[in-house]
Amino acid sequence: MAYQSGRNILVAYKPEASFGVLPDGATGSKVFRPNSGGLNLTKEPIRSNEVRRDGQISRGRHGSRSVSGSYVGDLSLGSYDDFIEAAFRGSFDAPLALSGLAVAADATGKTFTRASGSWITDGVRVGDVVRFGAFTAGGAANNGRNLRVAGLTALVMTVADPVTTIAEQSNITLARAKKLLMGTIPRSFAVEEREIDIDGSELFTGVRIGSLQLQLQPNGMATVTFGLVGQDMDTKTGVDSPYFASPVATTSIGMTAVEAMIRLGAEDVLDITALNLNINLNAAGVPVVGSVLTPDVFTNQATVEGSITALKKDISRVQQFLDEEVLSLHLLFTENESEPKDFCSFFVGNLTLASMQKSELGADNARTQTINLLIGKDERGGAYSDSTVVYQTSAA
Repeated sequence: MAYQSGRNILVAYKPEASFGVLPDGATGSKVFRPNSGGLNLTKEPIRSNEVRRDGQISRGRHGSRSVSGSYVGDLSLGSYDDFIEAAFRGSFDAPLALSGLAVAADATGKTFTRASGSWITDGVRVGDVVRFGAFTAGGAANNGRNLRVAGLTALVMTVADPVTTIAEQSNITLARAKKLLMGTIPRSFAVEEREIDIDGSELFTGVRIGSLQLQLQPNGMATVTFGLVGQDMDTKTGVDSPYFASPVATTSIGMTAVEAMIRLGAEDVLDITALNLNINLNAAGVPVVGSVLTPDVFTNQATVEGSITALKKDISRVQQFLDEEVLSLHLLFTENESEPKDFCSFFVGNLTLASMQKSELGADNARTQTINLLIGKDERGGAYSDSTVVYQTSAA
């Protein structure tokens, strides 16, 4: 008799067209690349209240079903875009492509100034990652690089990255990869855990993404954890397993924490020892009379929280905490060494430092401070995206 190992398991999924309705398994499924985790079906036990003369208890019955669990994965290009989209309850927009621009660049101010038109009207926002093209001669060093937009007016774009000065040139291009804002569109998936050693599958339906957590640790991968809540489960064996016949897997490599570019406020920081960013949709089913299945898994008001632990180098963060200074957080992850670098990024445009806790006196090595973030929707409009968190990726 074969027993199932803990590793020879394939996780595959496909979006549902209607909540709880199993989609066709022949095409269109994808592989989820997990580090750990799993889904489980639970049933609420219904206890008997019978009063028996023999002092014992009657067996109870099975009640409402629910599915819960989580998957952890290394953040990588395009691997989790479906689940991130579901956690945001938004939809990726189309990449932005501008051409025929007349633009000058200035290294001192890290600015790109256009002769006419408007960056804002054309769709660029603070927190975007953009790439210029078609600069010639001395300006060619500005081409094909990931530039983080740190400030924006109609004509002037300020970036957080080095710029090569060049006088105004014509027919310049600008590209901005697809972008995701937070919204209100719920999505559900069918998820299959295929246990290959025993030729069986557990097939979960009505699965919604209830939470997303991004974690960074020194000398570790950037990891994403998805919390899932679902409606029901079925089993498949023999010729019926796997249900998803040909799931497609990405081949991108994982992003590391040490390669991340982290910008808090107006400063690129290199002294962070841990960072967490959490989106929680507080997803839950509702037990009903007449069925063991919840009619839906409901996602609720999204809460976004975060924390940073960093070496203490001065008193500036304490002053920002005292002043309730509004800051932003930009996390940029890249995959390859050569330009243009494939990337994904998370941008939080409206936060303050909610609390600060120093490490105790007398501890070895540098003193640290742990900062909890108070995060809300960015409602400034104009040059700013209308979202609590913005996700962007160069994945197709």
